Amino acid sequence: MPTNPITVTLIGRGRIGSDVVQGIRSLPQYRVMAVLGRDATDLPPSQLTIDLAGPAALRAHGLAALSQGDLWSVGAAALIDDDLRRALETRAAETGHALRLFTGWISGPMLCPPGVNARLFIRQSAPDLGDRPGVVFDGPLAEAALCFPDHLNTATATAICGPGIGATRVTLTSSAPGSAHRIFARFVMPGQTVRTEIRFDRPGPHPVATAVLAALSRSAVPITLGP
Repeated sequence: MPTNPITVTLIGRGRIGSDVVQGIRSLPQYRVMAVLGRDATDLPPSQLTIDLAGPAALRAHGLAALSQGDLWSVGAAALIDDDLRRALETRAAETGHALRLFTGWISGPMLCPPGVNARLFIRQSAPDLGDRPGVVFDGPLAEAALCFPDHLNTATATAICGPGIGATRVTLTSSAPGSAHRIFARFVMPGQTVRTEIRFDRPGPHPVATAVLAALSRSAVPITLGP
């Protein structure tokens, strides 16, 4: 065990939270202080808080978490709310702590310098988004995330860290029960277009949990992948 392991509070006891809890206990560079439900009212002091419960948890605990340490969140769709996003940005600037959004499955935006005119187009399909298979939404991300927040965290995170919420358009399709969750993305900037296609099959570890555990595991790796 390292002399000073990083203290961590986890929020979320669902499938993602359970997978992360199981995995993080095998990483000696971290010490889990608490595993909280999304309805928790108080956060114990920790150097890192990981929100695994989604947008509601980020709204409820984001400011408190950033007051005491860094914050990782799978609930980026909450940041469609301009007031919340500005409040979190202000708190991070005041404290020197950082908010990291998951996940990074959509390629392109991190290759684009801020301020460059770019556009992002995302098509997602997932089981049971609507009463029957077919397109359930086609339009601006800002509107889509209000209607389907739990399904657009990756899209929102990519937009915020890329071309912007206003430059991102989303098409959501409801697929048959038991079918794979798919994300197709096209990122367009001057001089290049980057396309991404992801398919998540069941069963298996939750892909968001594996992404968080991968980030935790690589925190001390001497060689990393840019940008």
